[in-house]
Amino acid sequence: MGELKDLREEQDKLLSRVKDFGNKLYLAGLGAYSKAGDSSEELYDQYVQAGTEAYGDDAEGKSKVLLAGRGFAVRARALIDEAPRKRQELYEQCISTGKEARGEKAESSNEFVLAGLGAVTTAREQSRKLFDELVSAGEKQRA
Repeated sequence: MGELKDLREEQDKLLSRVKDFGNKLYLAGLGAYSKAGDSSEELYDQYVQAGTEAYGDDAEGKSKVLLAGRGFAVRARALIDEAPRKRQELYEQCISTGKEARGEKAESSNEFVLAGLGAVTTAREQSRKLFDELVSAGEKQRA
C-alpha cells in the first residue's frame, strides 16, 4: 500500500508542477501581449520623429504614416551600416563568455568552439531573463 501512496504523491507533485508552469506560460503570453502594445506605439512615435528629422522643413503637412515610413527607412539604413561592427562585438562577446564557461580549458580551446559555447550560454541566460520579465509583466497586467 505504501508504494501506491508514494506513486500518488509523485503524480500530485508532477501535476502541481505542470499547473504552475502552465500558469507561468499564460502570464508570459499576457506579458508579451502587453509589452507589444506598449512598445509598438513608442516605436511608431520614434519612426515619426526620425522621419520628421529626415524631411526637415518639408515635413510639415505630411501624414504621420509617411513620416513613420521615412523614419523606418532611415533607422533601417543605420542598422545596416552598423551591422559589421555589431557582428564583431557580438562575436567577441561570445568568445569571452565561452572562455568564462570553459574555465581553465579555455586556453587550449578553439576560438570557434569558445564562440559557440558563449552563444549557447548567452542565449540561455537571455531567454531565462526574457521569460521572467514577461511573467512579471503578465502578473502586473492580471492584477
